[in-house]
Amino acid sequence: MSQTAYEVVLSRTAEKEFKGLHPRVRGQIRQRLLDLEVTPRPHDSKRLKGSGRDHRIDSGEYRVLYEVSDPEKRVLVWRTAHRRDAYRNL
Repeated sequence: MSQTAYEVVLSRTAEKEFKGLHPRVRGQIRQRLLDLEVTPRPHDSKRLKGSGRDHRIDSGEYRVLYEVSDPEKRVLVWRTAHRRDAYRNL
């Protein structure tokens, strides 16, 4: 039985934040993003309040905020930031 993979897409903001991270942190987050291709809602993900499609996953002190679209089989990552900054200007 083969699982249908989701496409993981980074928004312009998330991509810019991702490129600015320390290489070690970037590697950790890259692995979490690859995992989202297979499991868009891992057991340690949390749904953001006020939204049915927005989730977050933790990678150490960093947060990955994203939206899942099941019909399109797509995960749109819109933030990759330190936990103190991740929820600003939402």
